[in-house]
Amino acid sequence: MTTFATDRGPVTSWGVPRPPDHDGRDAPRFGSPAAWAVLWLTAAAGALLIAYAFSLAATDGTDVVHYAVFWFGMLVFFCPAAVVLTARRVDDRVRLGWLLGYGLFSYLPKLLRNPTQPLFHDEIAHWRQTTDLAAGGQLFQPNYLIGIVARFPGLHIVTASISDATGLTVWQSALVVMVAAHVLALFGACALGDALFGSLRAGVLVGLLYSLNSSFVYFDTEFAYESLAMPLFLWCLACLARAHRADGANERRRRVGWALGAVTAGAGAVATHHLTTVVMTALLLLLAVVTGAGAVRGAVPRGTAALTGWVALAVGGCGAAWLILVAPATFGYLSPYLGGGAGQLLHMFSGSGGTRSLFQASTEPVYERYAAFTVPLLSAALALVALLRRRRIPAAERRGEPLVRGLGLFGLMYFPSLPFILVEFGAEGARRSWGFSYIGLAVLVTPVLLAGLDRIAALRGRVWAAAALIAVLTAGDALVGNVAAGLDEDYRFPGPFVFGSDTRSVSAELVATSAWFKDHLGARLHVVSDRYTGLILVRDADALPASPSNGFPTYDLYFNATPPSSFLVHELSSSDYSYLVVDKRMATELPEIGVFFEPDEPFAFGGKNPITPGDLSRYNALPWTTKVYESDSYAIYRFDFSAIHSTVPGGAP
Repeated sequence: MTTFATDRGPVTSWGVPRPPDHDGRDAPRFGSPAAWAVLWLTAAAGALLIAYAFSLAATDGTDVVHYAVFWFGMLVFFCPAAVVLTARRVDDRVRLGWLLGYGLFSYLPKLLRNPTQPLFHDEIAHWRQTTDLAAGGQLFQPNYLIGIVARFPGLHIVTASISDATGLTVWQSALVVMVAAHVLALFGACALGDALFGSLRAGVLVGLLYSLNSSFVYFDTEFAYESLAMPLFLWCLACLARAHRADGANERRRRVGWALGAVTAGAGAVATHHLTTVVMTALLLLLAVVTGAGAVRGAVPRGTAALTGWVALAVGGCGAAWLILVAPATFGYLSPYLGGGAGQLLHMFSGSGGTRSLFQASTEPVYERYAAFTVPLLSAALALVALLRRRRIPAAERRGEPLVRGLGLFGLMYFPSLPFILVEFGAEGARRSWGFSYIGLAVLVTPVLLAGLDRIAALRGRVWAAAALIAVLTAGDALVGNVAAGLDEDYRFPGPFVFGSDTRSVSAELVATSAWFKDHLGARLHVVSDRYTGLILVRDADALPASPSNGFPTYDLYFNATPPSSFLVHELSSSDYSYLVVDKRMATELPEIGVFFEPDEPFAFGGKNPITPGDLSRYNALPWTTKVYESDSYAIYRFDFSAIHSTVPGGAP
């Protein structure tokens, strides 16, 4: 049977306590001031290297040296952190201190990417929503970039409250919230592992493994609702695990207290993020079923099963009520990603096309691509070993661990999600799912990794050094590969202008155009624009851009050379849309991410430009548009709906 040491004595891989060895091997070894000195020195060196990598990327975007400098900076801290966090003989305060340091350090890449203002698409949408809430004090105000954001105000309430209480700007308050949420997510995963396995060392390893998922360093550090929902999701699971483990005096009261904590964290996630709500409800129901099945076999106390079911029903009930009563549009918002991905995957397997090439036209170095492909293979090998090892553990010693079993099953969902990365609609959902499934995968493989680490520690001489080096490099490979698989260079590094990129489409010309718009035309004006221009108009000009869809096809003003339909004219005029903003490059370049407006547009991901220079220049001569501004790349036109009615077949509706 595999055992690993903790401050509470060695425990089995399923959390059953065993007496300590009393041979001195489990005494803390890393507890001196040197441990803290190494932490500060490696963190400072890593931070300087990451900052230098960003400087290199900004000045020479065609080179790949910045990748190597970046990863050298990350690994300068990550490698010693992995050693200290997982070593047997480490003082608890040192272990937790390094975990806190790792949490803060791992937020650094996103902080350096855009420290002074929002940049990412979702960030700008949430920043605008929070700014409107802080200014007007009203919830559920419409959001013109991501409509569903308005129905999940948890993040906005927390950030606006901090801004109001401290006097910080909304963006400064957002950074405070995001750093805290990032660290809390790491400690939530650690608390979950500690509760499941009865070992702080095991808990820290669960947190470390969870942090290797593709969203942890960049995507879940954005100012967006999932970044706050994830720590709430993890602490919901940690509180439930604590409720399972509660014993001793006042056992019943402690169980109920931890269960209430799980419901509170779960309810907070419900009001914050739709996808987290759906995944959390499904996972809690799975854990309730697994626990209930254990109770039927007599392996789990009936009270524990009832408590788990109560938590699942309470959180699931909150989620269902919120989605039905407050955010019914969620189902329509998520369905294209779920149904569309599955449909495209079926077309791929049937030979009808629809696939996407991984790392197509990517500038990422070959070692990043190699690491991205090896991570699933490494994960599959560890999961297989964990499942085989579990079969050899006597059933009597696996009793009382339904959460380990349920989370392990949940973690295995990582592997069916992998094929979806090959299709356009499925890729986004697959990447987002890894942030959830990785916590289950971490719980599944933690006992195996701890057993392997203990065997390495028992080696001597050069063999020990070689084995330890392989272990650290393998962890580093997982970090590099998952980050590479999560986001491309445009999101991760600054650099030259890239047309059709959410982050690299920002230019001095666009900023100046937005400033002119606000100064000369005003704020809170309804405009029609492409996706990328609209982002900066929202951020810098406080504009209200159109959200194109099949029911409101504003993209027809760009795609179609014919006059707009009477229906579109009516929708524009009745909704007070006053201006049309044109980026002239739309007729000569394809957008980097494959869409001009949104994924449901008629020519999304088509690989062929449907817009001609004539489609855009015609607005210079039409009687219902008047040019009010022009720069090298941008033109702004004012609508005259009284004139447009006479040119549209059938007249005004």
